[in-house]
Amino acid sequence: MISELFLLLGSLCFFIASLGLFRMPDSFCRIHAATKASSLGVALCAIAAVLEFRTATSVGVAIAIVFLVFLTAPLACHAITRRLVPEKTRMPFTPEKREK
Repeated sequence: MISELFLLLGSLCFFIASLGLFRMPDSFCRIHAATKASSLGVALCAIAAVLEFRTATSVGVAIAIVFLVFLTAPLACHAITRRLVPEKTRMPFTPEKREK
C-alpha cells in the first residue's frame, strides 16, 4: 500500500515535469521544471521499489539510481543552459511575449 502511494507520487512528479515543459514561458524555466520535478519523481519511484522488494540488492540499486540521477540531471541542465546563454535562443514552440 505504501509503495503504491510512493509510485503514484513519483508519477505525479513526472506529470508535473511534463506540464512544466509546455507551460513555462522560456527555455530556462522549462529546463528547471523538468530537472527538479523529474529528479524528485525518480527518488520517489526508487523508494517505492525498495518498499516493494525489501532486499539489500534493491536498496543498493535504488541508491545507485538516485545518486546517478541527482548527479547527472543538474550537470545536463547546466550544459544545456550554457549552450543557450550565448545564443539567447528560445524553444521553437515558445509564444512570444506581448508588448504592452
